[in-house]
Amino acid sequence: MRRREEIGSINELVIDTLNLPIQPNTPIFSGETNLINMKEDHPKNFEKYGDYLKEIIFSPDYISLHPRQRSIEYIKLFYHEGKEEHVLVAVRDSKSGVFFVRSLYVMSEATVLKYQKNGSFKVYKNLKKDHNIFS
Repeated sequence: MRRREEIGSINELVIDTLNLPIQPNTPIFSGETNLINMKEDHPKNFEKYGDYLKEIIFSPDYISLHPRQRSIEYIKLFYHEGKEEHVLVAVRDSKSGVFFVRSLYVMSEATVLKYQKNGSFKVYKNLKKDHNIFS
């Protein structure tokens, strides 16, 4: 059996905001195969931001739902060499219903503009604050 590590969970705020049909606190895992694929697909991005996987999932600046792949996207802003980078971590369920981190990369400027234009970015921190008021 492959080793996997729980690196976070899908909280109620994410579920409500993205209208997901899953239970609150559903665990998110990272497996060896996932890490290898992320390193191979975006090596420079993974080298720079791979150590922040847990932080990005725990406290993203934005969340989104990919329209075709149905990935839950956790997006965090980082500032590097005077420029803003939107780092996206995609989480999808496996055939058995277990959620895994599938990719990590810096979004291109064109993709960021597209997300902004079509309203795909859901501001997480503001939602979190508003959500706690009513809890």
